[in-house]
Amino acid sequence: MPLINSIARIYRYVPAVERPELIQEGVVGVLRALERYDPELGVPFCAYASWWIRQAMQRLVAELSRPVVLSDRALRQLARARGARRTFIDVHAREPSMQELAAASDLSVDQLQRLAAADRQPRGLDEPLHEISEGGATFGDLLRDPRAEEAFEELTTRRVATDIPRLLERVNQRERMVVKVRYGLDGRRRTLRELGESLGVSTERVRQIEQKALEKMRAA
Repeated sequence: MPLINSIARIYRYVPAVERPELIQEGVVGVLRALERYDPELGVPFCAYASWWIRQAMQRLVAELSRPVVLSDRALRQLARARGARRTFIDVHAREPSMQELAAASDLSVDQLQRLAAADRQPRGLDEPLHEISEGGATFGDLLRDPRAEEAFEELTTRRVATDIPRLLERVNQRERMVVKVRYGLDGRRRTLRELGESLGVSTERVRQIEQKALEKMRAA
């Protein structure tokens, strides 16, 4: 338990994680270490168990404090980048550039950018778009307007009203009649059987006429 408590203090500044949760995960890490520990290797159990304890706590922190769950490798890389940044600031008294931080942490610029994006804190929908904003727009205002669907349907209806008659001019009179009746362009929709009876042909023949007309319209 003293070992678990000492490791838990590393994460005491993480607001999203409570200390009892860290202790619980530390116990889980000890149990995993007990299952895998081989005393014949000569490694002290405390040194071996500390790795499993850190892994369990890091997973908990990643799940509760970040919008994206990071792997153990990514967490180690993130810790390395933060340590390199603190060291650079202590030595040079300024923030490092991305290239300087990459050289100091032995990571690529692309890796640092991906880690920074994954570690970025989520924004609330009620949070203002600007730091100084009273009654201004919020991030929630950027969500899609549900009325936009009505506008899309209206646009589609207008396009149909203008395009369909033009496309129907590309087919012959019988094909035009079949398409109009099958899709209710002139009123009630009718089945293949009803059309066949009115035209004096089989249901399969009506289907062939319809398909041929649609192929012409698609090609147009």
